[in-house]
Amino acid sequence: EVKVVPVNSKKQKIRGLPHPSSIPYNHPPPDSFPQSNHFWSALNELVSSFEKHESNKSHPIHRVVFCSTSTLVCFYDKYHKARKHLLLIPRPTSPLGNVNSISDIVPSQHLNYLREFHSTGRAIASAVTDTNDDENRQQHRMLLGYHAQPSLTPLHLHIISSDFDSDCIKNKKHINSFTSSKFFVSPDVLEGHMQERGVVGDDVKVVVDSGRALSIINATPFSCFRCGVLSSNVPTWKQHNRVCSTRLADDYGAQTNASSLLGFERISSAGGESKSKKRKAQCADAKPPTAGKDIRKFFGSPDKDKSDGEGSIY
Repeated sequence: EVKVVPVNSKKQKIRGLPHPSSIPYNHPPPDSFPQSNHFWSALNELVSSFEKHESNKSHPIHRVVFCSTSTLVCFYDKYHKARKHLLLIPRPTSPLGNVNSISDIVPSQHLNYLREFHSTGRAIASAVTDTNDDENRQQHRMLLGYHAQPSLTPLHLHIISSDFDSDCIKNKKHINSFTSSKFFVSPDVLEGHMQERGVVGDDVKVVVDSGRALSIINATPFSCFRCGVLSSNVPTWKQHNRVCSTRLADDYGAQTNASSLLGFERISSAGGESKSKKRKAQCADAKPPTAGKDIRKFFGSPDKDKSDGEGSIY
């Protein structure tokens, strides 16, 4: 049974699917979040601060925590890319605590724990409520997913509303990193990838084709992920997104070609090279990797990311 204790509430509990309790969603202002020493360590520092002050309910860190369990913490996203945006992060001592991204997942070690992690994420998504936002709740729904090529560690699952209506969306990668169902890998797709291949053995892990992932982010046009209408730039995309009345497909995120980015590889032996070449899934509609493309250059400089979140996609 999944039990989630909401912050600042001793009575409300999520008792798991299919009928979780409700937790009011009150996104804190940006200045509520503690300053991090470095952009790349921001999430680790959040978790560390929460665990250090967990018993002190009056500590400011509790303002940015949506809920928590003994194995994970769910934070509000500082640079939220929708009206509701949460980050679910495993605690360092949990079975997923040493996983930095989906590229670190070893199916034989992590699959069962991932299923539990995803179940908790779904329960939290079902529990997100806002009594003043009935219209948004009827038209949109909560989506769960990982960025195929994240800009931050450790592993974090995005729980985000499908309106994508936010002032924090400022460039193409902010849009495509959430609305491209190839780059935004849902829990069902990730679990299905591991199960369909019938992977066994302790020496195999999931791998992401980073070149194709970046190509998808860079080359995908400004298109509405609900109706397909093309826009010329970010402002026009946001304007259309706010008025688009097309309902999101019920199976959105479940039936995708995300496997075009996912493969497997042998885990390198100590001090040695990989035991075998990467087994990359073929993708006929994705462009080949761009030579010399560097992940940190693409996502923006740490200083810029830290100051306003403009270069960050987390």
